[in-house]
Amino acid sequence: MNAIRFFLTSIILSLLLTGTTLAQNYKIRQTVSMNGQKSETTVYVRGARKRTEGGGFMGMGNDVATVEQCDLKRNVRINEQKKLYVIEPFDDGTDQTNQPTNQSKIQNPQSKIQKGGVVTYISNITDTGERKQMFGMTARHIKTSMRMEASPDACMKTEMSMETDGWYIDLPEFSCPVGREAAMPVNRNEQGGCRDRIVFRSTGGGKLGFALQETRTMRSEGMSFTQTTETLEFSRGALDAALFDIPGGYSLAKNSSDLYGTPDYSKIMQNPPDKPDDQENPANPVSVDKPKAAGVTRIGVYLPVNKTNESVSLPDLQNFLVGKLSDGKVEAVGVINETEARMMSCDYVLTSDLSKMKLSTGGKIGGIFGKVTNTDTSGMKDYEAQIDFKLVSLADGKTVAQSKATNKFKGDADKAAESVLALEARQVLSVVQK
Repeated sequence: MNAIRFFLTSIILSLLLTGTTLAQNYKIRQTVSMNGQKSETTVYVRGARKRTEGGGFMGMGNDVATVEQCDLKRNVRINEQKKLYVIEPFDDGTDQTNQPTNQSKIQNPQSKIQKGGVVTYISNITDTGERKQMFGMTARHIKTSMRMEASPDACMKTEMSMETDGWYIDLPEFSCPVGREAAMPVNRNEQGGCRDRIVFRSTGGGKLGFALQETRTMRSEGMSFTQTTETLEFSRGALDAALFDIPGGYSLAKNSSDLYGTPDYSKIMQNPPDKPDDQENPANPVSVDKPKAAGVTRIGVYLPVNKTNESVSLPDLQNFLVGKLSDGKVEAVGVINETEARMMSCDYVLTSDLSKMKLSTGGKIGGIFGKVTNTDTSGMKDYEAQIDFKLVSLADGKTVAQSKATNKFKGDADKAAESVLALEARQVLSVVQK
């Protein structure tokens, strides 16, 4: 069980610290949210190399920078505080069971690698055909799915799946020979032991690129993890080549565990709300360790589903709704599934679908005026928004309330979505407070 947990943690860290294809001389600053925990990453790209800083969680990873050296077909992870690094060769799907990595050659030349079974990564990429302008570039709306299947004799017995929905762009002059490792990492035993043969199979059409906005959900062993990426800054400029090399005087770590340290597994299952400073009616975070007080009704709030073409921050909307639903003898908490809701003693679970987010006539006229006059009117548009929601009792599984909330709002898309979520919260509170 500990091995599975460590492998899942490695996957999560890889998701946080590794991105998709990037380009030359760019700086991209992003926020990454996972199960209510938010961190910030900064990505630098120069030539065939990319460096990612930040993105740690559970007290791990903040000190580790990941450098993709595509010209050498390898990743280098560098801990600035410990002055340690590890080297991870790209996996191209060939049989490497009898080929120790550079890491194991140096640290344990006598180690023997046992041949395991076959682990197959099956992926599908679907281009929806939708396009929109983001940071002055044309972004593609791409949906992907990936699942891992292990043969009976495989070392890694855990099977998992992942679904991704995002907007991607092409950045010129950068090409990485192998990009699959960023999506779902391959197990490596740096000290020898059992190693599987990795096989990749792909279906569907379309291509990815660099994700400006992305929601990724991974499921394994009855657990689910959702990661959302939002881009805050996108700029160009000259970068120092030293950022993309192993610093002088640093030592090769024995393994990744020495590089990262030991994670706090208890925090993986918690989902503390991370609310913006200006949010109205903030609620105290509810955790598994906090028992529900007598007479209190607790609502588990799922991550909203965006069924529109507008770009909104789903984790922020979830946190906003949690705050609006915490009132008197009612408290709310963000959850990822029914299992977590029951662990946190929730009485109800609430699903919310953003089903409409369109520009009203006034908003369209304003947008045209902005283009003609070369004026930025993107932050002040007239939206017609709608949220469809359902409140279900965990005691008997019955639907307690199912309705919708609509509103016209002048502002940005996130604020328009918040306006209908606030109306939803009022309706839900009127039901549970009876």
